[in-house]
Amino acid sequence: MILYILITTAALLPAYYAQKHERSGKACLFTIFLVLAVPAVLRQETGNDYMRYVEVFHLAASRAVVPTEPGFNRLARLVYALCGYENYLLLFAIYAVLTVFFFLLAMKRLSPDFAFTLFVFLTSGYYFQSYNTVRYYFALSIVLFALYFFLRREYVWFLLLVGLAALFHKSALLVLAFYPLALHVFRKWQAVVPALFGAGMLLFKEPVMVLVRKLYPSYEGTEILAAGGRPSAGNILRCTLVLLLALGILVRTGKARETLESPAGTRGRARVFYINCTAMALLLYVFGWFIPELSRICYYLTMTQIFLLPDVLSLLPAESRQRKVLTGAVLAAGILVFAVFLKNAAAPDIRILPYRTFLFHEMSQTPSRSIR
Repeated sequence: MILYILITTAALLPAYYAQKHERSGKACLFTIFLVLAVPAVLRQETGNDYMRYVEVFHLAASRAVVPTEPGFNRLARLVYALCGYENYLLLFAIYAVLTVFFFLLAMKRLSPDFAFTLFVFLTSGYYFQSYNTVRYYFALSIVLFALYFFLRREYVWFLLLVGLAALFHKSALLVLAFYPLALHVFRKWQAVVPALFGAGMLLFKEPVMVLVRKLYPSYEGTEILAAGGRPSAGNILRCTLVLLLALGILVRTGKARETLESPAGTRGRARVFYINCTAMALLLYVFGWFIPELSRICYYLTMTQIFLLPDVLSLLPAESRQRKVLTGAVLAAGILVFAVFLKNAAAPDIRILPYRTFLFHEMSQTPSRSIR
């Protein structure tokens, strides 16, 4: 736990330093990259599915039938073939480096306040959760970077990057429906649409679950699918509070009509996009609670909050008391969320604590007979 606090602190310090010393920006960004990438590269048996990935790497490299995507399978074959043995450590390292790289690149290009965005990203647990579900977080990082091109209406690059992400986790294709919808400026009379959407999800649970099985074929016959989903009070509360904060600031600054009815420029489109993404995630959490691992779908939407929060706070005058109070409240909430996350990080369904590294530990087990 102390290590993760140190990693978070060591990443944030150069980010805030760079804000005051612009000439040091590239050096600080490289330092942040190293702080986040190195622990991810050195880890071993950290994450509840680490051993499962070792097995799937083996099966994919052996051309066995696996439920993983072509990009994931071919990369495993390539790395193992080049190394001449099952070098799963190198494969994990490649995913770790690329995932951190794409996340930082997206934050650097999209955020109006990189340090604030990095704080929300780290305290929300997104970085540490990437120690689990490796291919999903790799796809998520690519999609987040692709968002930069989507908001600039460079759709060819956006589609190419989403296609690349889908080669490693097909859930990335969901953004082809989510993101254009989130960019839509909704009129007052269209308020009935969310109600119809929610009612439709509850009435047609089985067709929804058919879609989920197609996205996650590995769930078929597992305890995850059998257990189903359950309402996530924490995520519902988070999305609600973020929406209230954003809309409250827009009303306070007199930018509500401009933002929600006629957004102008890339930043205006981005702002309404982030708000709609959070609203869509809230709808899914409220009405799609029965979907197992729902957050793996919603993270494509809620990740945009790392940009929304600094963006709406920047609308308030820099030295105003209100901005200082609200910024302090967001920082305090982030620290609280991080503390709760760390408290649960050793749970069986997360298991990113204790942190283990191959520098000091031997592999204690193998996942099945298939790799013995």
